[in-house]
Amino acid sequence: MVRYSQHEEAHVQVPLLQGSQTSDSPSPSISEVKLKWLVWCLVGILVLTFETGIAIRTAPLIASYKEILCTKTIQHDKKPPAHCTKDHTVTNELAMILGVSQLLECLPVLLLSGIYGSMADKYGPRPILFLSYLGLVLSSAWATGVIWLAPMIPLRLVFMGPIFTIIGGGPGVPISILMTSAVAVAPSTQKVSIFSFIHGTALVAVILGFGLGSAMMTPMGNYPPLLAGLVLMCLALSLSLLLPISRPMAQLSSTVSEETSAHARANASTPIVHKISIGKQTMSKSFDTLWHMRGVIPLLLTSFLCMLGQNVQILILQYMPERFGIGFAQANAFNILNSTVNLFVLFIALPLVGTLVLRWGSYNAFHKDMILALSSSLLLFLGALVLSIAPDVTLAVIGIIIFGTGIGLSSLLRSIFVELFPPEHAAFAITLISTIKNLGSTFSGPVYSYTFALSLDLGGRFQGLPFFVSAICFVIGGVLLIATKTKLMNRLEI
Repeated sequence: MVRYSQHEEAHVQVPLLQGSQTSDSPSPSISEVKLKWLVWCLVGILVLTFETGIAIRTAPLIASYKEILCTKTIQHDKKPPAHCTKDHTVTNELAMILGVSQLLECLPVLLLSGIYGSMADKYGPRPILFLSYLGLVLSSAWATGVIWLAPMIPLRLVFMGPIFTIIGGGPGVPISILMTSAVAVAPSTQKVSIFSFIHGTALVAVILGFGLGSAMMTPMGNYPPLLAGLVLMCLALSLSLLLPISRPMAQLSSTVSEETSAHARANASTPIVHKISIGKQTMSKSFDTLWHMRGVIPLLLTSFLCMLGQNVQILILQYMPERFGIGFAQANAFNILNSTVNLFVLFIALPLVGTLVLRWGSYNAFHKDMILALSSSLLLFLGALVLSIAPDVTLAVIGIIIFGTGIGLSSLLRSIFVELFPPEHAAFAITLISTIKNLGSTFSGPVYSYTFALSLDLGGRFQGLPFFVSAICFVIGGVLLIATKTKLMNRLEI
């Protein structure tokens, strides 16, 4: 989940090194160019290093959990090791642990990401980025320690790991801070390219991490990739201290003009009760706008359902070994394939198709986004449906490819939703739809852990139940989108 910052102004170049520019500098443009490339390179390295570390750990972490549960079952029930791999009690417990962990990891993002984002605006990105990385590293280290000591301590102690992510606000904050830092030194014409660069780097890191994790698991077991991923995360934590510190946004805005400075000083002397009153009035106006535009509320429900449907991907490493009898390292290939398709669609197929729709269909940008959103929803539905009924690995691969081509739906829905609001309420619109999507991610863990456990109990044709639930989410979301399409377009024309 990515929370985009709305504090960058298109006409203000924001230096990230306090005092790095002076009014008598002989060549300020050269300094700006050097700073820009320094920040961009460092941001790319941080994203690549940290996301690769997380991806390397994913498959061996789940495999370690299952081995620990199997060992406990063997010792308790005196069952042979071969029986453990097909023991539904073990698989259900694993699904529960992963589902609850997903829920606990999403809660700090939902509750604290905005607070830490505001702190980054006030104190600069470096300390907040360091805190975010620190919380995630401590959480991962805790899980590794529990795995190491699992014969002596309960495996469910891994639930305490996400508590550490209160430090820094969870996994959504670092990528947002890095995007803010990169955009702050970029011209307004390059902002979209920066977002694409960071998103693409993250996808490359995921592909690289999953591949390295699988390659290391086969000959070396689970512990080496777990430790290697933790080392990479610690490396990113150390490198984050190199990120240049930007001046707080309040200070930057006060240097634009003397008039702005006077206005800021006046605001500083305003009583806190009056500030709270102004904030309430602003929020009230935003919700009044939403109420008057209540025809877009189904679009929020669509965003929730589509995020819930897309997050069925968290089950890939559990579902594929259980359904097709393959190992975790082999199942990780599905994640690699999915991320590769995502990368191709986001940076080649989607822009190309969007351009063709605008050129040949005589549509405006809003109509184009609506067409692409409906198409992406259909592809996600078909992919989830194929995965739910796939009898073998070959058809499952086809399902993953189809599912991966719908990756653009989330961004398209955000674009459609924000475009329907007046410019003065754009920040409110982005915050609202991002919160709804976070809710979808938060509920996905419990929903899919329960449906996966239920599918194991039902067996037979119901093994693909989680993906069928995902497909239903896209059907309902698509119907809501079609039902509100005319109203949305009429609203835009007005």
